[in-house]
Amino acid sequence: MRNSNYPSQTEADRLKALNRYQILGTSAESTFDQLAEVTTRIFDLPICLISFVDKDEVFFKANIGFDHDVSSYKRDSLCNEVIKSKDITVIEDVFDIPELANNPYKVRFYAGAPLITNDGYRIGALCVMGYEPMKFDEKKQEILAGLAKLVMNQTALREQAGHLISENENIAAQNAGLIDYQQQIAKANRDLESLQDNFEILFQQAPVAIGIISEENHVFEQANQTLLNILGRDSALIGEPLSLVIPDLEDQDFLRLIDNVKETGKLVHGHEVRLLVWNENQLRSLYINITLQFTKNLETGGNSIMFILADITEQVIAKQLNEEANVVLMSAIDAGEMGYTVVEFATGKMTSNDQFKRNYGYHIDEQFNYPDLFEAMLPKYRQKIKKSVEHAIENNGVYRAEYEVKWKDGSVHWISAFGKPRYDMHGRASHIIGINKIIENR
Repeated sequence: MRNSNYPSQTEADRLKALNRYQILGTSAESTFDQLAEVTTRIFDLPICLISFVDKDEVFFKANIGFDHDVSSYKRDSLCNEVIKSKDITVIEDVFDIPELANNPYKVRFYAGAPLITNDGYRIGALCVMGYEPMKFDEKKQEILAGLAKLVMNQTALREQAGHLISENENIAAQNAGLIDYQQQIAKANRDLESLQDNFEILFQQAPVAIGIISEENHVFEQANQTLLNILGRDSALIGEPLSLVIPDLEDQDFLRLIDNVKETGKLVHGHEVRLLVWNENQLRSLYINITLQFTKNLETGGNSIMFILADITEQVIAKQLNEEANVVLMSAIDAGEMGYTVVEFATGKMTSNDQFKRNYGYHIDEQFNYPDLFEAMLPKYRQKIKKSVEHAIENNGVYRAEYEVKWKDGSVHWISAFGKPRYDMHGRASHIIGINKIIENR
């Protein structure tokens, strides 16, 4: 981590600016919670924290998805690191940083934007976290910075509201300054309307599909442009019941997820959910990942259900085609009496079909791993084959070789072998997929 020493006067001024907002130690507030919830949905990440950094503690004003029921932590935290720069702090893989790799929360990804006051003091952070490493490009960083400004605006509005309440009490006691009070109320209302407008812009331009339906009869109350594009509809969708867009709703998993939200009152997730929708007068089949939760309708005060979905139809179909192709391939391998294996380099363990074991003189019930393969190989071939595998790994190429193996009964056989390395997200060879066949009459 970076050096946490500050010039004492600068830190004293920062703490003075923080205390001006009188937010430390206060109870949860729906506006901050909603900002944090929207942030998790926009970036499809499980954790969002809105924090304010005191002298010795970090106070969490909003905590979404962090499974630790606390409101503050010691300042030796990533939130404290964020306030040391006006720029976005991004750690795409926390495990790459030795002092953070063993963090007890198993967090892999972290991004944080400082909360900056109008006079330039960094008093807190808006951060998102995940359990898998990920890229966080410049566009996403801009969105996170914009959300941090919204949080800071809400913090400032909260301070203004506190001042207005105090002034209202003075006016009630003194019965004076009514005109000035009304002007300040009008300004606060304009600021609140501006904040609501910012929420609306954020909602409409979000890169994920977001919709809100009423709890009672499932009528669309809001739908952003991304959702309208997926459904092939326009803004006339607002006010229509969900059943007009989704035929036979009662038979689809979507309704069961909605019922689950109503029954539990908790966040509900659906993975690879199949969904039939009417799109341009045609019935279209989609596959989606979806998250649903309760929210409040600010106009009516009633309960609504917000859902955020991602259209993964192409990925699911591609996976299905790949699975079908694998079935066909394995059938062809078996029909051709070919051996097939997957080798894990880290452990030397192999997952093989029966024919692969037979090709080395092993019974199908016997354990057969990578070291056993080289042990069965005649010694004069072993070093050459290892170099061929290394060459294929270095060049992301195909390994080809012919060599002799000696079975347990003493007989010697020729084998023709092929292999293709597989790599992990860091570009390291993790596995090799191989096939082979006994060469007859050589």
